[in-house]
Amino acid sequence: MGNKGLLTVIAVVLIGIFTILVIQMNEETPAEKISNSVTETIEEVGDEIDDATTNN
Repeated sequence: MGNKGLLTVIAVVLIGIFTILVIQMNEETPAEKISNSVTETIEEVGDEIDDATTNN
């Protein structure tokens, strides 16, 4: 395998590593998932309270 083939293999590996890093950066961590769930639950409870108090 010549220099050109070796450089091609290195380039493909680097692109693969970069792609994996980008995908992992976009995923939510477990802490972020819990935080989002808590926030959503609080908003839902607030909406239900608003609905209950404004329909009287």
